Formats: sequence, structure tokens, C-alpha cells
Amino acid sequence: MTCSLSWQRRDEEGKRIQIEFKLVKEKAAWQVHRRRFEPREPYEPETEDWEELLAQMERNLRRGKVYPEDLRLVRRLYARWRE
Repeated sequence: MTCSLSWQRRDEEGKRIQIEFKLVKEKAAWQVHRRRFEPREPYEPETEDWEELLAQMERNLRRGKVYPEDLRLVRRLYARWRE
């Protein structure tokens, strides 16, 4: 399956950043977009990012925008990441 989600939050300096998560088949990719005309960079997620991702996926699942298989896969990836 394919899933793509993004959200905004503030970094340590108080500047707004956009966190993007993309799932293609079983490969997950995280990117951060710091400024408008700068390229996206690979990103190492924090616990807060995983929790926001799971919350968004659960909301989108109820709306029919995310497949249940994708949510199960992301939960497995999160459990593996925490180890």
C-alpha cells in the first residue's frame, strides 16, 4: 500500500517545520521541510513524531483515507523503532 502524511510543528528554535512521512509497500521514509524554497532533507523521527503519525492515521482510517494494513504496518515499525 501507499500512504503519505505531513504535519507542521515548531523546532527547538521556535521555527516552523513540516514533517513528512511516506510509506511505499513496506518502506517508510521520513523527511523534513524547513523553509519554503529549500529541499527536503532525510529526518530521524522522535517519539512525538511517531505518536502524531499514529494519531493522524487513526483519524484518517475512520474517514476511509488510510488502509487498515498500513496502520498495522506502521504500528509494527514503531514497535521495532522503540526497541
